[in-house]
This record gives sequence, structure tokens and C-alpha cells, in this order.
Amino acid sequence: MPDMEAVAEAFPETVIRFLANYPTDKGVCSVLEIRTDDPDRFIHEALAHWEADTIEILHSDEDTIVVTFEGEPPEGYFVSEDIEYHPTTPVVARDGYLFIEFVMPESKMAALWESLDERNVKYEILSITEGYNVLDSLTARQREILTVAIKRGYYDNPRGCSLTGLADELGVNKSVISGVLHRAEGEIIKDAIGDPRDQ
Repeated sequence: MPDMEAVAEAFPETVIRFLANYPTDKGVCSVLEIRTDDPDRFIHEALAHWEADTIEILHSDEDTIVVTFEGEPPEGYFVSEDIEYHPTTPVVARDGYLFIEFVMPESKMAALWESLDERNVKYEILSITEGYNVLDSLTARQREILTVAIKRGYYDNPRGCSLTGLADELGVNKSVISGVLHRAEGEIIKDAIGDPRDQ
């Protein structure tokens, strides 16, 4: 992980955007977009000293560098695994800080603070915004299958279709449909009434 304080001190106008992260055998590979007023100097004086297993420059022009950065992630990376929610992208680094935004139900916020504290991650809360929609936490596939289930009357009483009917329409195995619906329903129900285990 780059030392963001050192970057800010040496390159005060630089903004780094973490566009994507994915696990590898060596830890995590991140795709970074670096906006700086002197890309050549940044490559030779900053990138050359970052601790990483591999750094590959994908693109460089007069004000932007795009690189892949592979290595062991910091403790803060694992917070999203602890709470089972991932930050919105891009994560932005500037002025020596990482600015990270999560979209999650209020019932999960205590778990976030707890994970940050347990992993000794220094943090500051800049804002908490109302207006979370549980649908934002569902995957595109979960939303698709829920939409089809509602249209077909799966949640009506009596039911307008069965799991088998949904599976046939979507062209997948019935157990797959059941699992997707179960996970989506769980998110919606826990958002609505909270999870007593979090108390």
C-alpha cells in the first residue's frame, strides 16, 4: 500500500483514485489512476519506492498515470470483508488521506466502527447521510430475479408461480433461484427490522 502521507508531502496536488481491487495469490491487485502535475517525476520518485510485489504502468500522459499495484493489503482492506459490505468506487486518496464511502443499512454501522477499531485503523467520520435504499445492497442478479418473481406473482397469496416456474423462465436450476431469493430476502428483512445479533 502506498504511503499516502508521503505522497501528499512530496506531491501535494496529486489525487489517486483506486478504481478496482481484486484478490490474487500475492494478496490484492489494485488498479490506480494517479493525477499529478509531473507524471515522470512521480514515476521515478514515488512509484519506484512503493513496496509492492509488482507495479505495472498501463498508461501515462501529461497529467495521468494508470497502474496496477499488487501486494499485501493494509489491515483496513479487510474491514469490508468483516462487515460484508464493500466501499463504493472509486476510493480517493488526497492530502494524505483515503476518502472511503460505504452504502449500508444503519444496523451495520456499529460493526463497521468495531472492525475499524479492532484492526487499529485510524479514521474520522466526515458525514452520515440518510436515504439508504436496501436495493442498493442487492446484486444486479438478485434484483433481476426478485423483479421476475414479483411480476410472476411468486409473493402473492396464493402464489402465481412456483420456484420451478421461475427457474424455467430464467433458464437456471431451481436451487440457484432459491439461494438468490433467500439471500436477497434476508437483506431486505434485516434492513426492515434490524438484526438482533447486532445489538
